Amino acid sequence: MSQRSSSTRRTPSRLGLVPPTRAAEGGRREREQQVEAERPEAVEEARPRTLPRPAAARPATQRPKFRLTRRATILALAVCAVVVTVAYPFQEYLSQRSQLAAVDRQNATLSKKVTQLQGQIALWSDPGYVAIQARSQLHYVKPGEEGFTVAGPANGSEQLGLPTPEPSPWYDKLWGSVKDPSATATR
Repeated sequence: MSQRSSSTRRTPSRLGLVPPTRAAEGGRREREQQVEAERPEAVEEARPRTLPRPAAARPATQRPKFRLTRRATILALAVCAVVVTVAYPFQEYLSQRSQLAAVDRQNATLSKKVTQLQGQIALWSDPGYVAIQARSQLHYVKPGEEGFTVAGPANGSEQLGLPTPEPSPWYDKLWGSVKDPSATATR
């Protein structure tokens, strides 16, 4: 009897079972593979294969899916935080630079005007230049001289050396009416 029990004894591999150590490791796949290996070929062809294909059988054109890791996410958030933090001061820096450039241009034009005005001050500080300007513009004469003006086409629209009065602008008329209301009524 002892001989019979040992020879007829069923082992786990003959029953299609997985030893307990492999089952603890997650031997579900291995069990399925063993069951398929013991089945006949006809059953295997008729049944579609549900197991994933090995990596070597995958087509070469298939790319792995992009997956954002935790470190990459933290790095991206840190970069975004830095960009947001630096954007406003950088914008202010650029606007202040443009304002400084505008002020520099304005200073350059004002300095040119200052040099021109200083040149005119130097001319007007000379008594001879002042005398020449008084004679030509105001028709002044020195004591003992007689002044006269020749009427002709060279003098333009002025008659006998007297300048023609220009019409006063509207605001002068308005101010004149405020100062003396009776003056506007007589006109």
